Amino acid sequence: MTSQSSAPVDNYAKHLGVSIVQHGGGHAESFVTVTADHLNPHGTTHGAFLFSVSGIALAAAANNETHSGVISHVAIDYLRPVREGDQLRAEAKVDVRLPKEDIFVVKVYRGDEVVARATGRGNRRERVAQ
Repeated sequence: MTSQSSAPVDNYAKHLGVSIVQHGGGHAESFVTVTADHLNPHGTTHGAFLFSVSGIALAAAANNETHSGVISHVAIDYLRPVREGDQLRAEAKVDVRLPKEDIFVVKVYRGDEVVARATGRGNRRERVAQ
């Protein structure tokens, strides 16, 4: 079951201009419009930015009200160049659920076109009251 409540504040996502619109329960979506601040010297989106966009969606999918997902591995494939003005949507979903961890697939889309694909592994830990 996916949480429909608003996502907790992710200051790093906010800094990058990434909006998380759905989170938790093994599924999350986030959106961003690429700006000049996200570009590398070649005029395309920096790989670290696409990695961050993927990681933000992954973290949002791995966490909910009862579990704190601790990400232990992320691998990414950059499939197509992304440029200033492109609107991106990152979608993270559980692909394999194991007894204590999940394997996620994250796809970053420009419209219907996949521009990056990542996989991530996260432990499911019960959230500790703070």
